[in-house]
Amino acid sequence: MQRFFFIVLFSIFLSTSLLKARVINIDALAFNAATNNKHLILFLHKTNCGYCENMKAFTLEDKKIKQKIKHSFFYEHLNVYTKDSVIWHSKHYKAKEFAIKTGYDFYPTTLFFDKNGNIIFAEVGYRDNKAMPNEKRFLYILDFIDSKSYKTIDYEEYLFSKE
Repeated sequence: MQRFFFIVLFSIFLSTSLLKARVINIDALAFNAATNNKHLILFLHKTNCGYCENMKAFTLEDKKIKQKIKHSFFYEHLNVYTKDSVIWHSKHYKAKEFAIKTGYDFYPTTLFFDKNGNIIFAEVGYRDNKAMPNEKRFLYILDFIDSKSYKTIDYEEYLFSKE
């Protein structure tokens, strides 16, 4: 009887653990975003990262940013310390492995993808200063991507034109 309960508890634990793991299909999400005239955003973060928490709490929860993302983007997040996995360019990666493969294994990082799942822009880190709070900078980035300005100028030129 004790063995039976152990097996049942182990099965529940195992199934609960497996249910928490997600598969994020960048290829499909990027294509679907483009079909809706949008871009895909993937927010890379990790557990126990103060800068990641600030990015979530202050930048991604900002009313204007939330509205812009909802209107103009498909949004997904990936905690690299989970069992989540990613399909990217038809290859399957573990969460951390994906970040390393892209070259963006510094957190937080926000990746923007085109319709083919190619990274068109990356915002690495959480930058907050008096001259330009992170929320303002991130809104500029969202506008830069949404307007497709990345096709003709680089971000620094775009930013200079806005200031």
